[in-house]
Amino acid sequence: MKRTVTVMGLLIMGIMAPLSAEELPHHKELMVVGTAKMVEGNVGKAREDAILNALKESVRISLQEFVPPTVLEENAIALDAEIFSRVTQYVETFKILSETGRREGHEVLLQARVNLHKLRSSLSAMGLVEDRGTEEEIVHIRMILEQVSRYPWYRAFEDFLGKDLDFIREVRLRSAIPGELTMEVELMGGIQSLLDALKTKEFEGFSVEVNEAFEDQVVVRFKPREGSGS
Repeated sequence: MKRTVTVMGLLIMGIMAPLSAEELPHHKELMVVGTAKMVEGNVGKAREDAILNALKESVRISLQEFVPPTVLEENAIALDAEIFSRVTQYVETFKILSETGRREGHEVLLQARVNLHKLRSSLSAMGLVEDRGTEEEIVHIRMILEQVSRYPWYRAFEDFLGKDLDFIREVRLRSAIPGELTMEVELMGGIQSLLDALKTKEFEGFSVEVNEAFEDQVVVRFKPREGSGS
């Protein structure tokens, strides 16, 4: 089945010089159109394919922040295997703005949020961009978690640090007493990215707030959400 993807003209960008780690924004917001043909009247499959094609196109556009289109074409097979086969690792969120279904196929317009740091890291591992991560300062901080009344809260928080934040290199539990845990966190760059992430992250059943923040220590307080039963 042949699938096509259409990109809104206003998003077509010129080739840009690769950004350094310090200059690179963490995310890129795009609006893209994805289409897919109908096969044997399978509306659901056509819709899924259209969404997936739109997500792939948002990543394809984002790749041009680092490498020109000629490099993308020359490495199409490797990129399909390493990046486009798991495109949802790079598209953190997306929202369907409109969609149209016809007998011949399906079309969606969606807004996507692409993680540029994860994308650059993958390109670096493939040898397509220079690895500049080692130029960033490695920072070690102590993180004190207060009022952690439920163990699942800690696990969810630990997973957030270790899996969702690509600038964090290692997380270790140093000590634990009732209601309070101390962690050692190793991250790249300063702690501002961590503080920003903590302010915007929403957890199920609880919330966190930064109580104190210094260059080498952050104190985070846990609070149950209303109606969580905690």
